[in-house]
Amino acid sequence: MNVSKEIKLLCHVLNLNETELGIKLGVSYETVNNWKHNRRNIDVSNLDKLYSFAFDNGININNIFEQLLKENHVDRENVVLFHGAKKEFSMPIDIQNHSKKNNDFGLGFYLGENYEQAANYISTINKNKVYAFKLNTSGLKKIRFNVDNQWLLAIAFFRGWLKDYEDHNLIRSILKSIQDADVIIAPIADNRMFDIINEFVENEITDEQCRHALAATNLGNQYVLKTQKAIESVVFLQEMFVCTKEKDYCTDSRVQLTNNGLQKVKMARIEYKNKGHYIEELLQ
Repeated sequence: MNVSKEIKLLCHVLNLNETELGIKLGVSYETVNNWKHNRRNIDVSNLDKLYSFAFDNGININNIFEQLLKENHVDRENVVLFHGAKKEFSMPIDIQNHSKKNNDFGLGFYLGENYEQAANYISTINKNKVYAFKLNTSGLKKIRFNVDNQWLLAIAFFRGWLKDYEDHNLIRSILKSIQDADVIIAPIADNRMFDIINEFVENEITDEQCRHALAATNLGNQYVLKTQKAIESVVFLQEMFVCTKEKDYCTDSRVQLTNNGLQKVKMARIEYKNKGHYIEELLQ
């Protein structure tokens, strides 16, 4: 991995020369200089030291890279998206090998709008890579979901919770709407959301309670690439390293967000009690 930009950034922001940076990292000037000029690859251990040192000094390298990528590549037709991989990833993208049938919208290559969400996704596993891509959306058939009943039912169906209702008109209508889509754009659902959706599926809360509870856990949108045409519209931009210190931060932040989300969910249950419909009423 080329860390020339990282070394230049750290030396500039922290007013260090390469010898001083080497001392901070426990390596020689020659090693830092070789990394800076891309004459030697940096190993994972030293890569973690480099990024953790930056993080400890208030520099989140990946957030800076995210801003630069969006400034350089986002326009009317192009978006920058991020993928946190739970297994080793390499180009070209293969939907069959990079996805599972029981994901939010079935088989597809899943990308998020922001780096932080992708980093959170891998923060509790033994993986440390987030991948940045540019998607050219021109000429692609896009289907967009909001936090509404269609989205709720789609997630529940593809997650395998509504198989008995596969022939219901509502489910068939949703499946028909996305069958020719190249890209599905929809709110991201994480484990907190799954718990809430499961309560809706189990007839414990209404659709209105569920929607408002889910809105409180907003994580941004995901882009699900469903077709080869969509895959061919993607350009790989950059590999991003998530260090140990950043993973710990993500874990702590997720705990706080979960606690805040739970309180908002409780309020939504109270505020919208007896409003809306239970799932057995929607699918009767």
